[in-house]
Amino acid sequence: MSAQQPKEKSSLDPAPAPPSIHASSTGTGNPPPPDMRKILLAAVIGIVALWAGLKWSSGQSASGSSHECKHGHALTDSAIVRCPVQPDVRNVGGDWNPAASETDRDMAYARLAEAVQIPTESFDDMPMDPTDSRWDIFTTFETYLRQTFPLFHKHLELEHVNTHGLLFTWKGKNSSLKPVIFMAHQDVVPINPTTLDQWTYPPFSAHLDSEGWVWGRGTTDMKSTLIAQLSATEKLLSESFKPERTILYSFGFDEEITGPRGAGHLSQHILKRYGRDGASLILDEGFTGVDKDFGQTFARVGLAEKGLMTVRISISMPGGHASRPPPHTAIGIAGMMFTAMEQNPGPLYLEATNPLIRYLECAAAYGEMDKDTVGLVRCPQCWPQLAGELAAEDVALEAFLRTTHAITVVNGGIKLNALPEHVTSLTNYRIGFFETSQDVLDRLIGAISPIAKAMNMTLDLFGSHANVAQNVIRVETEYPPTEPAPLTPDSGPVWDLMGGTIKHVFPGAVVVPSAMTAFTDTQYYWDLSRHIYRFAPAPMTQLLNFHTVNERIHINAHFSTIRFFYKLINNLQGWQD
Repeated sequence: MSAQQPKEKSSLDPAPAPPSIHASSTGTGNPPPPDMRKILLAAVIGIVALWAGLKWSSGQSASGSSHECKHGHALTDSAIVRCPVQPDVRNVGGDWNPAASETDRDMAYARLAEAVQIPTESFDDMPMDPTDSRWDIFTTFETYLRQTFPLFHKHLELEHVNTHGLLFTWKGKNSSLKPVIFMAHQDVVPINPTTLDQWTYPPFSAHLDSEGWVWGRGTTDMKSTLIAQLSATEKLLSESFKPERTILYSFGFDEEITGPRGAGHLSQHILKRYGRDGASLILDEGFTGVDKDFGQTFARVGLAEKGLMTVRISISMPGGHASRPPPHTAIGIAGMMFTAMEQNPGPLYLEATNPLIRYLECAAAYGEMDKDTVGLVRCPQCWPQLAGELAAEDVALEAFLRTTHAITVVNGGIKLNALPEHVTSLTNYRIGFFETSQDVLDRLIGAISPIAKAMNMTLDLFGSHANVAQNVIRVETEYPPTEPAPLTPDSGPVWDLMGGTIKHVFPGAVVVPSAMTAFTDTQYYWDLSRHIYRFAPAPMTQLLNFHTVNERIHINAHFSTIRFFYKLINNLQGWQD
């Protein structure tokens, strides 16, 4: 958190959880160019202020005590960079905060807890056929939803898409209005059995501790959101609420393994019914939410998303006895390539079209930013320096400014005294907002080609030398790359609806652009709307340990998520896009 705190109490100030809750080379082929587009996208880092604010908000500039770009270089033309116009608070119809009632608090926790206790894990090797018995746990989860939300299932139409994909339609009174789509996924990241003893509480216990934390896999990613959507709707149905505009609830079941069975089918089903640009708004999960920095509360709304590509590199060499090794084994050559890849990370991008600059301008306009940092933000010729300093702060910041890669899987060798004959590796790329997958592949090939040549190895690029069996390095993608997402506008009626709702639920928050460095099911929904948002309607300090040991959510974050969806549905009444 920032060293400086707001002068007035905001919606993010800690609140105790309710008492009732607490009680409980030779080859030279070129890769075939994928169908890629140069999408000049931008990202606003959802955590840049959280990290950098530790340094900046305490009165020190981003570059330390001195830097070449002083604040005197700042351009005064406000058109150079601009914070989005803040939407007016929108408050239509009723309001419901489950935290205000002991009965509602207990019910909200119970609904979330029982959902978390159903281990809907999706593993990388899950079959493509959703009728396979390994997917049966999702039938159990659906049964739980049906029993827990009877009004939701009585009044909404349910379609099963590819067996476990759930598409609920709440028909609006005005069929001429485009629908909105609320997304969530039913699956969770598997628990690594070797980490079980590292969990404070069992990972599927949904234990509620005395401080209000609910522990368990899926609490943050993303059963809280799914249960909140249904809880808000169940409440509205109990009040005989009838929406003007149709609302779709689209729940995939394999998001954690890239979503082809779930969201891939759901999106096409919706597209056939409503057509291109057939939805006015799509809302999904995000690491982007609400937090404090620069003495201000910011609500970061994800408008962009990085691309994704996984590359497999395989090395085949003759085996033999380890007592007579060649100068470099297959594993040794793999190590050379890994080093070369990590020494060529690609460029940093910070440009005028990047919402990061707009976010920083918002921080300068609404927060407490020192004048030297303001100078960097408002001086385009200083942006390369600013990008370098942001990246140097932390790898989390760097991820928002360039393509990242992580060598995640390596296999090779079967015996201590036998030379490895085959080595494989998987590298996970998150493609930067200003790059394409082809840019990344070109950089990768440029890094490893000299090694292949020096080792007298054939470089087989995407099958260019498929007939070569030995002394070969093969490069291929695991599945078709996904490019960075199109940029959602940060102005207009849809932005005003989202921002106005956020400002009602989180009074005093400044709504700013942000982006996702991870990957969501929205990749399949691009054709359905220009307005795709990724947002967690909760303080990010209350959502901890995504995808790892001791994942947990504060119960107050679950309450605010329920309240947000209740208000957003109300705010759709009378709204025109």
